[in-house]
Amino acid sequence: AGGMGAVYQALDTALGRYVAIKVMKRSLGDDVQFVENFLREARAAAAINHRNVVQIYSCGQEKGQPYIVMELVSGGRFDEMIASGEPIDEVRALEIAIDVAEGLKAANEIGLIHSDIKPANILFDKDGSAKVADFGLARFVHWKEDTAGEIWGTPYYIAPEKARRQKVDHRSDIYSLGATLYHALGAKPPFDGQTAADVVLERLRNPAIGIRVIRPSLQPETADVVSRMLEADPFMRYPTYPSLLADLREALKFAKHESRDHRS
Repeated sequence: AGGMGAVYQALDTALGRYVAIKVMKRSLGDDVQFVENFLREARAAAAINHRNVVQIYSCGQEKGQPYIVMELVSGGRFDEMIASGEPIDEVRALEIAIDVAEGLKAANEIGLIHSDIKPANILFDKDGSAKVADFGLARFVHWKEDTAGEIWGTPYYIAPEKARRQKVDHRSDIYSLGATLYHALGAKPPFDGQTAADVVLERLRNPAIGIRVIRPSLQPETADVVSRMLEADPFMRYPTYPSLLADLREALKFAKHESRDHRS
């Protein structure tokens, strides 16, 4: 259960498979505009058919409550992995970042951005592949606040242009993925503060501390990718997902090589 509603595991009796059903609070169902926008976003996200995106099967409204039926992903969440407080293995973190970037690339190809990439929205299947969840639904998490004109988005991972209320695009998702990768590798988010506003202000004032300052054992190639993803100016970040993926794969190659050297 969360602020918007709850997620249930359910059995689709027609197809004989288990699914996840996200059911929104009835109070949200009373807001006609919310329901209309919510269902439109869910239908758009259902068009993404990719192994690194949680598949949406159907959506609707039942007894006043909007709902989405989606793929059940049962291998855990990235935020739970990070919660141990220990840095994530470099090779594993890069593999997860590549999976997420592949999912985001597929969405971007049909004109969709996520808007709230963070560890809690990265799930794992039984094989350990990462899948992006809650596509397009981020803008509804703080629906009431949003209509009051407040900034929405998870403060640790929010792109500076979003914090400044400027236009966002796929490079904003690249920033948020970079902040998530930084948190996984460094065991702390790139920016911190007492309140959400403090975190955002810290980001707007200063660049992140270099990830190799926190964890010197990381490969320079990994640090370079993270640093470019976290550029304050979107034009300084990766312009496309293929360019990001090329560098992530290159970094992974170096990290695997180093890991093999250590073992031998």
